[in-house]
Amino acid sequence: MTTNQKNYTQKIFAFLDILGFEPIVNQSRTNPELVNRIANILQRSKKVAVSNINAKLTVLKVDPTQYKHLTFSDTSTISGPYVSHDDIDFISTWIIIYQYLMWKEEQTFVRGAVVYGDIYQDEEVLFGPALIDAYHLESDKNKAVWPRVLIDESLLAKITQTELRRDLHEFMRIDDNLVYLDYLRELFHYLVLAQTKKINKERKEDLGQPAKLFEQHKEAIMTQIRYASSQKNKLDSTKILTKYLKLSEYHNSTIDRFRRVINDLTADNSIVRDFFNDRLKFDKAEISGIKYEPKYSAEEHPEQADMLNILAIAVSSVLTPLLEVEQQYQISDVDVIDTISRNIPQQLTTLDIRLKDAIIDVASLL
Repeated sequence: MTTNQKNYTQKIFAFLDILGFEPIVNQSRTNPELVNRIANILQRSKKVAVSNINAKLTVLKVDPTQYKHLTFSDTSTISGPYVSHDDIDFISTWIIIYQYLMWKEEQTFVRGAVVYGDIYQDEEVLFGPALIDAYHLESDKNKAVWPRVLIDESLLAKITQTELRRDLHEFMRIDDNLVYLDYLRELFHYLVLAQTKKINKERKEDLGQPAKLFEQHKEAIMTQIRYASSQKNKLDSTKILTKYLKLSEYHNSTIDRFRRVINDLTADNSIVRDFFNDRLKFDKAEISGIKYEPKYSAEEHPEQADMLNILAIAVSSVLTPLLEVEQQYQISDVDVIDTISRNIPQQLTTLDIRLKDAIIDVASLL
C-alpha cells in the first residue's frame, strides 16, 4: 500500500499572537459567559476580516481559496501562495483588519510575524520551517517587543525595490531596521475609503468613523496600561507596561504625521483648490471616456495618500449638501471649488483638535 507523498510548499506565512488573552481565559473559569464571548471573538474576527477584503478582490489578482486560516487559543495563522505582489497586499489587509477588530471590539492587541518559507498544511496538520521562523521572530524579545506584526527578511527578499518603496508609503513602516505593518495609518486610509463608499451609497455597513480611530486606539491602549498598573507583581507590571508605552509612541508618531499634513494644507490653500480642480477634470474625463492621469491619486501616487485621506475627511461634511445644492441650482464648478476651499480650513482645524486630544501623554505614565 502506498501513501500520498507529503511535501512542503513555499508560501507567505503569518503567525499572530493575541496579547493579554490569558487573563480573559482565566476569568472564564468562573464566568461561563466568557467562553461564548471568546469563541465569538475568534470566529467573528475571521468572518469579518474575510468579508471586508472582498472589496480587494475586485482589484487584486488573487485566488482567496488558496489561503488557509487557523485559530487555536490565542494564536492565529494565515498562509497563502506568492504568485504576485497582490498576495502580500491581500494577506497584509487581512492581518490589519484582524488587528483592528481585536483592539476595537476587545481592547486587546496583536503581535506577530510574516515570513516566506516552507510550510505543510492540510485540514488537520500544520508544520514546517516557516512556522518555526515566524514563531521565533514574533517571540524575539529584542525585536517584536510591542504589539506589531514584523515582516521578515525572507519575505522582503521577494519584494522588488520598486514595490518595497511603494509599500513603505502604503502599509509598511521601518524603525530601527525592522519592517512592520503600519496598521494604524493603513486603517485610517481603509476607513476613509469605506466612508466614501458609504456616502456614495456603494457600501451599506458602517465600519467606523476614521476621525474616531485614534480616540478608540488610545482608549484601548489605556485599558492595557491600567491593567498593567493593577498587577501586584511589579515585574509583570513593568513587563506589560513597557509594551504599551512603546505602542503609545507609535500611536503618537502616527498622529504627528497626520498633523504635519494638516499644517501643510492649512498653510497653502492652493493645494486644496488644485486637488479639487484635478478631481473635477478626472471625473469629466471619465464621463467622456477620455483618459486622464490625475495628479492626486493614492493608488498611483501612494506618497500622497496621507494628504488625500485628510482632505477626504475634511470635505465629507461639506461635499454632500453642496452636491445637493449644485443639482438644484446648477452652480458652476468654480463656485463648487470656491465653497469647498472656504470651508476646508475650519474642517482641518476641527480634525487637528481631535487628533491632538488623542495624543497619549507618555511622560505621565513613566
